[in-house]
Amino acid sequence: MPILQPGVAPECSTTKPKKWWLEGELALLIVFVLGAYFTRMSDLTIRGEESRRGLIAREMLSTGDWIVPRCQGVTLFSRPPLQNWLIAGLAVWRGEIDAVALRLPSDVALLLTAVMIYGYSRRFLSPLGALTSGLAYASMGQVLELGRMGETDALFTFFVSGSLIVWHWCFQRWGSTFRTWCLGYLFVGLGMLTKGPQAPVYFATVVGVYLLWTRQWRAAFSRAHAAGIAVYCLIFGAWQIPFVRMLGPEGAGRMYVNDVGHRFMDATVFSVGEHLFNFPFELFACMLPWSGLLVVWLIPRFRQLIGEARPYYLFLTLCIAVTFPTVWLPPGARPRYFMPLYPCAALLAGLAADRLWLAAGVSGWKAFWKAFVCACSVAMIASGVALLVVSLGNFGIWLAQPAAHAWAYAAVCLVLGVLAWRSLRTDSPGARRLAVVSIAGFLALTHCTVGISALQSVSVDTAGAVARLKTKLPKGTKLISFEQVHHMFVFYFNDDVPVRPVPRMPADVDDEVTYFCVAPGELEKGPLPFAWEPIDVIICDRRIEPYPRARVVVGRRTDRPASAAIQAAARETEPAAIEQTGGRQ
Repeated sequence: MPILQPGVAPECSTTKPKKWWLEGELALLIVFVLGAYFTRMSDLTIRGEESRRGLIAREMLSTGDWIVPRCQGVTLFSRPPLQNWLIAGLAVWRGEIDAVALRLPSDVALLLTAVMIYGYSRRFLSPLGALTSGLAYASMGQVLELGRMGETDALFTFFVSGSLIVWHWCFQRWGSTFRTWCLGYLFVGLGMLTKGPQAPVYFATVVGVYLLWTRQWRAAFSRAHAAGIAVYCLIFGAWQIPFVRMLGPEGAGRMYVNDVGHRFMDATVFSVGEHLFNFPFELFACMLPWSGLLVVWLIPRFRQLIGEARPYYLFLTLCIAVTFPTVWLPPGARPRYFMPLYPCAALLAGLAADRLWLAAGVSGWKAFWKAFVCACSVAMIASGVALLVVSLGNFGIWLAQPAAHAWAYAAVCLVLGVLAWRSLRTDSPGARRLAVVSIAGFLALTHCTVGISALQSVSVDTAGAVARLKTKLPKGTKLISFEQVHHMFVFYFNDDVPVRPVPRMPADVDDEVTYFCVAPGELEKGPLPFAWEPIDVIICDRRIEPYPRARVVVGRRTDRPASAAIQAAARETEPAAIEQTGGRQ
């Protein structure tokens, strides 16, 4: 690579090795991801949409229908079923759908994304720059949060970013070949099966704009591109065609619009304006601290240092610029919706760091890197001190840890902060590696220790509440659900809970119903047309709140005597339940 500025270090050469997968920096990246994401995998309670994903997978296993996603036997028009298939497959291996089966697909997808980022960036970055890109993605705040959960975000990010990065990787190496387009559309098809149209829309718009910008638009009309489209149709059609045959075109349409329409509901001029102003700052915060490196790209003089990485910089910039309006303009969009483009931002952050090192001989750019590292060092040490104060003082803050844990965390933060600070004394690849690894290590450590432990302390024990409920129910009880109830309750109940309409008139009452569950909102619409008594109220919120929002009421009819068998079972069960719960209802 040509020297960009005086003082370029020869160790920063971007020589493209034939076997980048054997480099020590990649091994270090893999070890980091394994430590940050594959540890404490099941320590945190199942939360959010995880139980819904698991419930769909369980119903697929029990019914044998792998085409239509269902919850409580009711079709769920939310997203295609690829993630549910993976969870169900892991459940067969593990014997149950537990936290590991739910979260392992996300963890593996994140590991593969980090490896992909490293391999792609070695086309235009030094090994240390590629390591920085991989660590930047794997240690972004929102990635650390969502990458460990059984949500679709990490898996969808791998497929969407993979469709773009792998396509451009191949395009730069082999041109518009069958391999280039087929691999790109392979990822697009899998992304479509994971979450929906965002995958093909992002791929088509970004690649189309890139080909037009670089005046290579003829590649879009090649036979290789047609073959890629055929690969996409084959992958997606293998599920879509049976799905349409079962539910019709209307059902297929609902699958892709149900989760989008609510973003525009109740939108006002004020809410839209507030979103347009706040969203870029929220997105910047979700990618901290590495988003701080992206600021340097706003300086025209710095962009002159891109050098031979210009085709990659252009493509990555177009990826973000073309797709950003899709999440910035809808008023209900959240930063997590842009997570599929976080790998592109991480690659730009790695490129920024690499060029800052190459221009180390220029005091201005050296000062920028020094300011970034110093800010991170101060934040590390301040975090350790803050947790120590919160934990030792009686402030009632949920982040508080046991004293021994707080002291250990503070000591590690101090060590990492000092290491990052001292790395600035010498301008060498080893010192830079020390700074990058210290920053990423601090972020992963904070989430895996303080973050998970703090969330544990405030998480609702829905599993325990459902287990106690089952001791109150007679053996062999058939629980009926009046309309659908919260998926977390059904997931932990771990039994068939058929759905029936809420009876509003005495003629609607089914005499076979004795025990039932219902959402409180249904009871607020009007009383049930029979006498009943509550057995328990199960809270399904993620965190303990003064006023729980997600609840399920479990009740028993009292307007007619139960059968002799049920009465006998109830007499045996209720004393044990009362003793176990201390008489609480």
